[in-house]
Amino acid sequence: MNAGSSRRSRHAIITGTAGGIGAALAARFLGVGWRVTGIDIRPSGADLAGAAGFQGVAADITDEAAMGAAMDGAWAAAPVSAVIANAAVTDLRHHNVVDLPLAVWQSVLRVNVDGALITARAAARRMVEQRSGNIVFVTSSLGRLSDALPGDAPYCTAKAAVEMLARVLAKEVASDRVNVNTLFPSVKIDTGFFAHLDASERADLAPPTILNETALFLAAQPPGAITGESLDQQRWDDDEEYRLSWQSGRGPG
Repeated sequence: MNAGSSRRSRHAIITGTAGGIGAALAARFLGVGWRVTGIDIRPSGADLAGAAGFQGVAADITDEAAMGAAMDGAWAAAPVSAVIANAAVTDLRHHNVVDLPLAVWQSVLRVNVDGALITARAAARRMVEQRSGNIVFVTSSLGRLSDALPGDAPYCTAKAAVEMLARVLAKEVASDRVNVNTLFPSVKIDTGFFAHLDASERADLAPPTILNETALFLAAQPPGAITGESLDQQRWDDDEEYRLSWQSGRGPG
């Protein structure tokens, strides 16, 4: 541990920090003084790996034993006040349901639903013991019934499942003052999901940093504060009344 990391008062675990939204979140949290444990099956980029306060852990979020060990190691280094379940995959070929290979369906749900469960359950068990903490699931507007998208059945289904998982978990740990919320973008983001696009097409995508400030907001909620809610990034950006309702502690209103 270096001197810079030892002075950091808050500690977040973020999954999927090898790139995209996860890497952007990790950099932002580090930039405002948090310690960050990044969990990913792939190595983190050089910028993160060499950053003061960052510890990268190689683990598969669908491997319960590996995630338990990663959580134990993170908590041993410093108490954890926030866990952000961000890691996800999608069907990059966007099959229609009638042509969707069962193996693709199972793979996406395994990572996006089982991985979210394993991550959140491991976090909740430890946060219940300390009677504080914030669990934040990164989901998607595609998890809403109104936003069902042809060619994305596995991803839409998985994100809808995670939204319900969050609601149930929030109720179960509310008496222990642990907050559980979701955060979702309503736009396409320049991540690996769109790596197949050329540079001109990717220029129209939102940057991976789009969720940085709202993730920080949810991660810093005091014990027993806002819980069981879903934060819509687009409304936060566009609707002042919506944003102020969250900032006042009322949630989306």
